[in-house]
Amino acid sequence: MGFLARLGAPVRRFLVFLGDQAHLVLQTLRYGLALRLDQLGVVGGQTRLQIRFTGQDALLLVCGTALLLGAVTLIQAFSQLSGLGAENYIGLLMVLIIFRELGPLLTAVLVIGRSATAIAAELGTMQLNGEVDALAAHGVNPYQYLLLPRWLGVLVSVFALVVFFDASALAGGFLVARLKHGVTLGFFMDSVRDALRNRDLVATLLKVLLFSGAITFHACHYGLRIRRSQTEIPQAVTKTVVAALVAVFLLDGLVTAFFYF
Repeated sequence: MGFLARLGAPVRRFLVFLGDQAHLVLQTLRYGLALRLDQLGVVGGQTRLQIRFTGQDALLLVCGTALLLGAVTLIQAFSQLSGLGAENYIGLLMVLIIFRELGPLLTAVLVIGRSATAIAAELGTMQLNGEVDALAAHGVNPYQYLLLPRWLGVLVSVFALVVFFDASALAGGFLVARLKHGVTLGFFMDSVRDALRNRDLVATLLKVLLFSGAITFHACHYGLRIRRSQTEIPQAVTKTVVAALVAVFLLDGLVTAFFYF
């Protein structure tokens, strides 16, 4: 029985964790749908602050990373497919590598590193200072004031960052294709457009929705679990990064398998 208990303990902890995550999501949706008109201004203000930090402040980093990635992708393709008409596969390569996979995935990883850690640390500090309980005592719903704006802010930011990531990666790829093979912009864009399918767009939108939820609620979960001391904050941040990365890669694999397997 002791062996079975040790074997079942990780499973039990995982199920409890999933239950806590589901509770946060459902409660946030529930109270979000119950918002009154006079509460929209406050929630909207908090959402804008989250969008500014998660999206606007990260825009340069995301665009620079994507520009280099798009360029490196085609440099490697041309080096490996030289003599095989690599320029004819430009659009397909950009869609397969950037649009389907690396665009949403790397954007999520960057957001985890910048924003999920900040959310976990911020909520953990608020929890230690008693601010969360104070909000509830004054009749302010923490799900509406703390969780909902962060979720909406991360969702809007991830969507916008993926768009800018893809555009910047295309720009980097075009520069390489132009310098290497003299490819025109019209040919480049037509090649990408011909390779792009509706399911690629649907899969990307689904990844944005799932990734933003995983990032936000993992950060909120670990941040709100802090109870005793400041030393728990770095632990919560580390757990947030690890758990969010695992969730994002797992969700990416599931979505890709569903649409393309």
